[in-house]
Amino acid sequence: MANHQISMSLETAARKALSVQGRGVLHGVIDADYIDIIGNAFTVLIAAVSPYYKEADAENRAEIESFLDKYSFLGESDVERDRYTEGVDSAATELRELIRMF
Repeated sequence: MANHQISMSLETAARKALSVQGRGVLHGVIDADYIDIIGNAFTVLIAAVSPYYKEADAENRAEIESFLDKYSFLGESDVERDRYTEGVDSAATELRELIRMF
């Protein structure tokens, strides 16, 4: 399990990216409880950037791909808890910045 407050930060960033209200959207995926489980945060990142990727030009798609590549380890269930938590924290911050670009 990850730090719940940090997971909430990613949940909030993903909800903002998707322009949705409430917890547990997308069948419970956009939710801190889901993100708390090591290996689940990458799914949240994919969901959050998907609408932007669909509409992006080649340069912006490359930016999204780079972001996802950097945080792909958040999809591994055997990553160390501290590394996972730190990754979730920085991914939430970078997700907010990335979405501002669009």
